[in-house]
Amino acid sequence: MMTVHILSAGDGYAYYTNEVATGDAKRESCRELGDYYTADGNPPGEWVGSGLTALGVSGAVTEEQMKALYGEGLHPDAEVMMIAAQAQGKTAAEAHAAVKLGRSYYGYSTGGTDLSVKIQTGYSDFTRMN
Repeated sequence: MMTVHILSAGDGYAYYTNEVATGDAKRESCRELGDYYTADGNPPGEWVGSGLTALGVSGAVTEEQMKALYGEGLHPDAEVMMIAAQAQGKTAAEAHAAVKLGRSYYGYSTGGTDLSVKIQTGYSDFTRMN
């Protein structure tokens, strides 16, 4: 059976690697993330779509590729490509520019709101009293 999920930019991919891929349960330290797919009978995620040729990726999706693409907006094989570029004499900035896919994701700061301060105070008070 095939399932399709929407991934959001930033750390949205982490939900799939931390929760879904481990059956919504904390993974035992002796188990690799990929054990979910092989030990429990579900196949690993595969790259699909019309942009694969342009990106040059295929096969199983790795956690590192998800982090690069969805977490940082970089080419899925950014780490390997940056090492190769630096070996060819490019600077770190040039290597990073070569693997960047468009604009950086927007980062939003929630800051310290009145509500978050009240919630934190409530947790602290509850913990202290109980």
